[in-house]
Amino acid sequence: MDLYTWLPLLIYILLGAGVAAALFSLSLIGRRRPNAVKDLPFESGILTVQPARQRFSIDFYLTAMLFIVFDIELAFLYPLAVVLRDFGTVAVVELVVFMAILTAALAYIWRKRALEWR
Repeated sequence: MDLYTWLPLLIYILLGAGVAAALFSLSLIGRRRPNAVKDLPFESGILTVQPARQRFSIDFYLTAMLFIVFDIELAFLYPLAVVLRDFGTVAVVELVVFMAILTAALAYIWRKRALEWR
């Protein structure tokens, strides 16, 4: 292997490590001014006023699971689209069947009102 082919990667790694080391060392030598506002828990722009161990509605989990299912299923479309021209009619039929299954699943959860936030 030639060193010049690995040189850009080596430079990228060294620059990344250098920036990380510089930021870490600057955080150690910086001034510390603690106050009550900075010590409050903060998430997504909202101050927490409820206990951290509250129970979530089942709608939250249902929406999250549906998002994950459709997101993962749609991730399978990219490899199929890449080889669509190479496999010809077989890939097109498989794509149509896959999209029909996705559409049927979406129609089913829509009919069951699983997409409505209550």
